[in-house]
Amino acid sequence: MEGHKTTSACDQLLSSKYPLLVSQNLEAAKDDDQIIYTMHKPLSHFKCKIPELLGRRIRGCFHGWVVLSNHPYNVVWSLWNPITSNLIRLPTLTKKLGDTHECCLSSPPDDPCSVFFFTTTKKPTIIFCRLDSKRKKLRWIERSYAKQFRTMLNGKDGFLANPTCCNGKVYALTVAYYHYVVEVDILVKNNKVLISLSPVVEEPVCCFNRCPVYKYTTSNDYLKGSGTDLFFIAIAFEDHTRKIVAGLYLFKLDMTSMKWEEIKDLKDDIFFIELARNEDSVFYLPEIASELGGYVHILDEMGNVTCSYNIKRKTISLSSMPSVVLKREFPAWAMLECRLEGDPSDSKQEEKEYPVVIRSFTCDLVEFDRSPRESHLLNIPDHILEMIMELCVGVEYMNFRSTCKRCNLAAPHIQWSNKTMLRRLQTYSLVSPWLMVFDKHLGIITFTDPLLGHKYFINIPQELTGFQIYCSWHGWLLMYKIVGPIMVFFNPFTYDIRKLPVVGYLESFCFSAPPTSSDCMVVGFTTKGESNFYIHFVAGEPSWCTLGGGDDPSSFHFPTFCGQDVYVLRNDSGVDVYRKVGHEDYSWETFIAEAPRSCCTSPAKHFLAKCDQHLFLVVVGDSGESVEVFKVNESKKEWEKVRCLGTHMIYICATTCLCIEAKLPEMENKIYFPTLHSVDGKIVFYSLETCKYHTFNGKNIGETFVDFFGLECHSNPHTWIEPSWS
Repeated sequence: MEGHKTTSACDQLLSSKYPLLVSQNLEAAKDDDQIIYTMHKPLSHFKCKIPELLGRRIRGCFHGWVVLSNHPYNVVWSLWNPITSNLIRLPTLTKKLGDTHECCLSSPPDDPCSVFFFTTTKKPTIIFCRLDSKRKKLRWIERSYAKQFRTMLNGKDGFLANPTCCNGKVYALTVAYYHYVVEVDILVKNNKVLISLSPVVEEPVCCFNRCPVYKYTTSNDYLKGSGTDLFFIAIAFEDHTRKIVAGLYLFKLDMTSMKWEEIKDLKDDIFFIELARNEDSVFYLPEIASELGGYVHILDEMGNVTCSYNIKRKTISLSSMPSVVLKREFPAWAMLECRLEGDPSDSKQEEKEYPVVIRSFTCDLVEFDRSPRESHLLNIPDHILEMIMELCVGVEYMNFRSTCKRCNLAAPHIQWSNKTMLRRLQTYSLVSPWLMVFDKHLGIITFTDPLLGHKYFINIPQELTGFQIYCSWHGWLLMYKIVGPIMVFFNPFTYDIRKLPVVGYLESFCFSAPPTSSDCMVVGFTTKGESNFYIHFVAGEPSWCTLGGGDDPSSFHFPTFCGQDVYVLRNDSGVDVYRKVGHEDYSWETFIAEAPRSCCTSPAKHFLAKCDQHLFLVVVGDSGESVEVFKVNESKKEWEKVRCLGTHMIYICATTCLCIEAKLPEMENKIYFPTLHSVDGKIVFYSLETCKYHTFNGKNIGETFVDFFGLECHSNPHTWIEPSWS
């Protein structure tokens, strides 16, 4: 390997503590360099000439060997060991691998039983080459496993995918009616080839039924082995054509109980997944530098943007490839799984002991038990504490209860039948809606104040396990559980849960008033069945009324009530309206036929919000590079661009859009996103005055950003909610 340094940090850059990413220009000239860099210091890189990589693409790493194929034909394959520089050239394939294909090396090449093979889609065959060093000539053999597959899965057809190695065995996923992890064994005896398929365990169940359903159109499954560990990764995408990551599950198989265990913290390990067209690759590296660990990094198909999913925090962040790489016309990426010889980080380090913070939950707050001794900060008589609590409402009440156990005992659960208490709570107001996040792993709901950044915690009621959020309005959540199905109203501030009648699967919902009101109506849209518009009167009969109307209900997003009318946003950003909902003479019409002209050059997301009698449309670029606001001109029935919201502010997310009047001048003329600063966790907003993103520092403007790169967003169910104690 011939190389030259471009940075003084090269020694640290090549340490195995920092995973090495290799950029290949697949149509490079003979004198082109490879670029090696780490996510630790993306602006520092190491250029080198690696002859073995010239014109070849890294397709995977197995047992310290890198699998290479010639681009774009994939007929010349080789195995390269970066540590020893050994190169094994395999025979040229007689035909191009046209279908989606995935490769695997069963064991190191010096093993007499070592086999390198492909699995392909559309056809249940394995193409393999035995690597026995005693053989005079290597050759490819193609064999069908269709009979074994049907026998294993009760007559169902399908094929194998994602072959990988673990603990000396080869495993793969079944792509068929039944989803299994199977053990694959290729035996060659007396010139006869025997392919054995044995089911090991079913794939883990991953619930991606986030609401609204249109956000999650497809998902990819990956199987990855490393040493004695076998991992399963499932990734959900918002858009299957552009592969926008929306959610992720990571499991590890317990080889003793043969049960999947969901990994809640990767600690010092990372995964790297390259979403190449029909040639996805998965890499894994354990025990790296702690500041880089805990992520699954996913490179998009164009090789320009990396989506990083933090397993512990359940957040997603975007980062761009270095500019020196983006200049390449045909880039490809891979992460080297092999370690450098003589690196001190190769040795297993002693486990460090860290203090553990234990959280104990009550039904409506989170107490933090930091020591067995009670604080004497409020060492005052109980009756005085009770008098103080009588003067507290809203957030003050929540804060006081969570101070210590004595305050918790002095502040009993609110009796919602107490009309005096309810009147005090109803007159209490906050300066802003809160961002609410359902964390199913910790079992808590987190509320974040977008202005001050304060966080409040409550426990998730047991009966709401597995529910997703459809929408938020008047301080209530409309929630849905696909298993059942079950739909409920939930007020997280009063813990009031109200079940709704059973209804089939609906794509989007909204409701007109709090469920405590006799005027509350719930409407929903679906694509299944003859009727596509459903109505339920909360104070009426426990049933749903079905109505017709609309051309394409599957494209309806952000339905919102405006008086007796319901406005809905279509996929093309036009608006339809259902007039006099709940009356016999209801009608449907196209309110605005076309989307507004936007300056956004990338695929954009659209959000519909109502303020008084006005409709606003917020158009956000794919990575936040542009934000535009439009308002309906009702006389002309068209969109008009808005450059100032005046004293109003807009809150947007995938489930809820709110437009309200700001109660503080610092908060007006801004759009608030469910996006967080990656360091301090503060909520990010867009200012129509500065045309940039910011965070608050107290009531002043804090940091400034130009797009969403480097920021984080939640993958857990979340929404904006206006606190309400009624």
